[in-house]
Amino acid sequence: MKQNNENNYVRVSYNNFMTTRNRQFGNELTNFQRIPTRSASQFICSKPILKMEEEIIPPEFVNPYVVDIFEYLCVNQHKFMCQTPFYMNLQLDITNQMRSILIDWLVDVHLKFKLQPETLYLTINLIDRYLSKNTIMRNKLQLVGIASLFIASKFEEIYAPELKDFVHVCDNAYTKEEILEMESKILLTVQFSLTYTSPLKFLERQIQGANLCDKINYASRMILELSLLDIKCLKFSSSLLATTSILLAINMLRSPQVLPSSLHYIEDQEELRQCLSEFLPVISLLKSFNMTAIRRKYQLEKFNKIADVILTILPNQQ
Repeated sequence: MKQNNENNYVRVSYNNFMTTRNRQFGNELTNFQRIPTRSASQFICSKPILKMEEEIIPPEFVNPYVVDIFEYLCVNQHKFMCQTPFYMNLQLDITNQMRSILIDWLVDVHLKFKLQPETLYLTINLIDRYLSKNTIMRNKLQLVGIASLFIASKFEEIYAPELKDFVHVCDNAYTKEEILEMESKILLTVQFSLTYTSPLKFLERQIQGANLCDKINYASRMILELSLLDIKCLKFSSSLLATTSILLAINMLRSPQVLPSSLHYIEDQEELRQCLSEFLPVISLLKSFNMTAIRRKYQLEKFNKIADVILTILPNQQ
């Protein structure tokens, strides 16, 4: 029974999964780049700016400490990043696409459990940090994912789901003991360091500080979550991922809003151009046939059905 569950984990049978594992997502929507977009240089200030508006400050960034807190986040963001972004080259039995499908499933579980957004980002961070230092077999990949979510929920949530809930959501593919054992392995690997500065922290500060509209807010969040599916995005810093998500949301929605000078905190302008360019195939994942969780999530009314809006902008698959 366990083998059957493993073969069907993340709602895609391995028979179908293995026939599409080599499929390149970029080929699904090659026409996306035909959409007229502003050049990356139009998004970049002449020099890096770290300036906080005083009129709109989230509670966690209350003056007079707002600048100090944000400067700390900018420095700390590199501390607990995955230090080997191309670790999948060292894995023998799992692939980038398997990782993507696992994350797609975790987005569904995260939504089902009604967890905080930060919990999802910490979960993915733990998965990548663990896999970058440990090789595993594919039948343990879901176990790493659910154990990471178990850890993140206990760290981020006031009322975390119980262990039995995590067993149930895996359709009893793993026992309580197996999840607890994997939890211990993950914590030892990351040396119990869970204070990850996620891109969501930067995105929320920038959205609120710049007083951007709800459409930009939800579109940015959706684009940022889509970046979780693409392992290539691990090489970019949290602040860069947040900034790129906002800039692309503004660009795609053709928003007339003026970009405030405090919108981004990027020192390497060339890196920003590269990140903007590499996010194009990330956005195309919104139309993926295999990974639908983020699309369905942002088609909900509470997110203003922003996925439907963006889908009308993306070109049709050929």
